[in-house]
Amino acid sequence: MVNIIVVDDEERIRLGLVKLISQIGEEYQVKGIYASGIELLADIDNVEADLLITDIKMPKLNGLELVEKVKSMRPEMKFAILSGFDDFSYARQALRYGAMEYLLKPVDKTDLERLLVKVKTDLEQIGNENKFNAEDHLKLLLLNDSEDLPMHMTEAASRYLKAIPALQSHFAVFVLRGNPVVTRQNWQFAVAGTQREWFFVERDEQTTAAIVCIGDRDHADTTKELAQTLLYRLPASFCGQLGCSDVFNGSNWLRQSYLQAERAVQHGWYSDAKKGYSVYSDLPKKQESVANPYIIIDRTFREALALADYERARESLHLWVEEMIERRPLWNDLFDACVALHALLPRGSEDHGQPPQQTQSMIIERPESFANARAFTSYFLGLIMELLSEKELARQENRVIETVKAYIRNHYTEEMELNRLAEKVFLTPSYLSKLFKTETGETLTEYFISVRIERAKELLRDQRALKTYEVGEKVGYFDPAYFNKIFKKTVGCTPKEYRDRVR
Repeated sequence: MVNIIVVDDEERIRLGLVKLISQIGEEYQVKGIYASGIELLADIDNVEADLLITDIKMPKLNGLELVEKVKSMRPEMKFAILSGFDDFSYARQALRYGAMEYLLKPVDKTDLERLLVKVKTDLEQIGNENKFNAEDHLKLLLLNDSEDLPMHMTEAASRYLKAIPALQSHFAVFVLRGNPVVTRQNWQFAVAGTQREWFFVERDEQTTAAIVCIGDRDHADTTKELAQTLLYRLPASFCGQLGCSDVFNGSNWLRQSYLQAERAVQHGWYSDAKKGYSVYSDLPKKQESVANPYIIIDRTFREALALADYERARESLHLWVEEMIERRPLWNDLFDACVALHALLPRGSEDHGQPPQQTQSMIIERPESFANARAFTSYFLGLIMELLSEKELARQENRVIETVKAYIRNHYTEEMELNRLAEKVFLTPSYLSKLFKTETGETLTEYFISVRIERAKELLRDQRALKTYEVGEKVGYFDPAYFNKIFKKTVGCTPKEYRDRVR
């Protein structure tokens, strides 16, 4: 609901505005109608409103003067100016005073509706902001770049956070990530031993942060000592990493300090230790790029796959993982490299138009969902190795299929014996039948018939001296009637009709 006050010395204008407002919507209510600014000021304590719409030219007290007085008493109230003149100087003055709109008489309903909707939207945003508590505001500035947020939200959060003691002096951000989840009570116990002001924020199930007041001396040593103390006072069952930022002063540096602490956590994540801490100031200043090792693995891995040298592919992956652990790239860089590697694998089940297997289509989990780098790389290697094994098996099965096809092409005049075919490739008859159907989309019998019929078509076309029953005998069909039947079923016409057609 938007409550409105209308002030104009012309009754016609006042009543017209009230009528227009009622037409725009029930969520807009006129709470007061006044013929002058003097009348409004006399009654200002008795009326609650969100928006003041006032004429700019009125006797005794003009609109801008009225706005100035009202703003001193009701700074949260919004206002718009009415004028019968399209005068830029008036508009400029109105905007200088903070007017939301400069409306020309007679007031256009569309312009008025646009103003009311804007006021309603602003009020809703302010209402949402007021629902925020200190932790909400802190999360807003910690976890988001200010460029990505509306200015009014960052300004409101900054104003709110000025009341937090830890932000009134030098502070550092400590980010803790691991399992089991560190509760607010755990943090309170850990920080209580430091006898410092602090503020707690929970990002997600695995990540929590604390802003801790540092003081103004010995910053580097102090943060390291605090990190050691905090880690020592956490539950013995905790496994994970604690990261600490540099020391900052002022809420404008919250985001930067959080990113530093998170970077320190990611650096420590590559350690094999059950738990530990990393201080941003101790990290290498120039972050190693994941690009070079990726280029290396890209080349060697592609070469190995192209040659179907799966053992070499496995070796290159293991070497690459060790290089990643040594370089300690950021989680996003590591994840992108893993996704790119995964994409290099030809998916055997897709090579012949079949749906991909579950292991091939599964989404790679992000590094930060694992306790440490070894756990993630073990998972990733397992995933890739399984895909390589499937590809290797598919290649072996493809060799089996080609061997069977070649045998049939060379012995199509003989009767097909499934047992003999299976013995040739060292498989059971049932498995060979299933494999052939899966890989080619047709049964062994269908393929056998297709080879015979293709050869029959060649003979009908190229050796016209042969009678049709003789053609049948040459491809293994010694019953002319059956040859005619199977030929027509496969080709769509009899052998004679086919010969006449290709004459």
